[in-house]
Amino acid sequence: MNALAYVPALLKVSLAFGLILAVHRLKLHLGLGLFIGAAVLGLLMGLSPWAVLTGMAKSLFLDPMVYALLVIIALILVLSRLMSETGQLDRLVSSFAGVTGNVRIVAAVMPALIGILPMPGGALFSAPMVGAASREADLSSDHLTAINYWFRHIWEYWWPLYPGVILAVSLLALPTWRFILVQAPLSLLAVGVGYFFLLRPIDRRPGRGPVSAGEDPPWSEFLKQVFPLILVVLTIPVVAGLEWVTGWSLPGLSSVFIGLGLALVWVIGQNRIPARQISLAVRNPALPQMLLLILGIMAFKGLLVESKAVAQIHEEMARYGIPPILVVLFIPFISGFITGIAIGFVGASFPLIVPLLAGQGHGLDFQSMAMLGYAAGFMGMMLSPVHLCLLVTQDYFGANLWSTYRRLVRTAASFLVLTAVYFLLLRLL
Repeated sequence: MNALAYVPALLKVSLAFGLILAVHRLKLHLGLGLFIGAAVLGLLMGLSPWAVLTGMAKSLFLDPMVYALLVIIALILVLSRLMSETGQLDRLVSSFAGVTGNVRIVAAVMPALIGILPMPGGALFSAPMVGAASREADLSSDHLTAINYWFRHIWEYWWPLYPGVILAVSLLALPTWRFILVQAPLSLLAVGVGYFFLLRPIDRRPGRGPVSAGEDPPWSEFLKQVFPLILVVLTIPVVAGLEWVTGWSLPGLSSVFIGLGLALVWVIGQNRIPARQISLAVRNPALPQMLLLILGIMAFKGLLVESKAVAQIHEEMARYGIPPILVVLFIPFISGFITGIAIGFVGASFPLIVPLLAGQGHGLDFQSMAMLGYAAGFMGMMLSPVHLCLLVTQDYFGANLWSTYRRLVRTAASFLVLTAVYFLLLRLL
C-alpha cells in the first residue's frame, strides 16, 4: 500500500500551502505557484497525473464561474485604471478627506465602501483609493495591503448580499434578522482591532480645510465622484427585483457584471475618455498577470474538490474524538484557510458542525456557538494564502506576503480573542 495513505490529509494540504509560499518567496509568479501547489496536492492525495490534469481542466474550462470571474476582474482593472488616470480616484479621495479631515478614516472607509459589494476580488477596486488616500502618510506596501484587505471585509459577517451569509442562514435554519442581530457586532470588533493595529500607527493628517468660494461642498463633490460605485451597489437589488418580478433566473454574478459595465460607461462619459485611452487600459500589462492568478486559484480549488481533501480532514478530526467546541472552532478555521472564500468554509464545515449543536435547540446558546464557528472560519479565510482579495491586493501594492501576514496575524488573533469574550457574554444571557 502507498505510504502516503497513512499521512493525514491536513499535513498534505499544509505541505502544498508551504510549497505555494516557497514558490512566491523565490519571486516566481504566484499564479504559477498555485498551479504547482495544486498538482503536488493532487499527487499527495493519491490522484494519478492524468486525474490531476483532468481535475484542473474541469475546474478551469467547465465551470462558468471561472469565465465570470475573469470578466469581472478585467472590468475592475480597466475601470480602476481609467478612474485613476482621469484623476477621478484622487478627486474622490480628496473630497472625502475634505469631509473627514482624517487620513485614517479615508483609508478605512474606501475599502469598506467597496466591501458593501459581494464582488470577487473587490479589494482590487479599492486598492488604488487606499494608495491615493495614504500617499502623504508614506506607508509601506505591506501596511497598505493589510489596511485595504482588512477593511474590505468588515461587513461579510452579516451583510445579507454575501453568498456565505445566505448559505449560513439556510444551514442554521434561523430567521435572517436573528442571524444579523448576533453577527453584526463582529463588524464592530473588526473595526476596533483594525483601528488599533492598522490605523492608529498612521499620523493623523489635516483635511483640505474650508471650501473655497465657487467650489462644490465636499459632500456634493464626493457623491459626484463616488456615483459609479453607488451605481454598482444599486444594480444588485434592482436586478434581484427584476428577477423576482419577471421570474427570470440570471446566471450568478450577473448583477455585478451589469453594474460594473454601467459604471464603466458612466466613467467614460463623465470624463470624456477617448477610445485610445480605453484601448491602453484594456491592454494593461498587469491584466494578464492578474488573470493568471485567478486561474491558479481556481485550479487549486478544483484539485481540493477532486482530491476530497476537506472531507478527509473532517473525518480525521471526528476520528480523534476532539471536543465539540474545538471542532466548531477548528473545522471552519481549516476550511476557511483551505478554500479562501466564505461560502467555501460555510459549505464545507457547517453541515458538519450544525449537527453538533442540535442538542442546544435554536436559542441563543445554539446561535452563539454558530457565531463562534463563523468567526473562526472567517479568520481562517482572512489568513488563507489563496484568498483572492489578499493575493490581488498584495500583487497590486507589490507587498511582501510574509510582512503582510505579520500585520494580519496579530489583528486576526486579537479579533478572535474579543470574539471569545463576546461568545462568553452571549452564553451568560
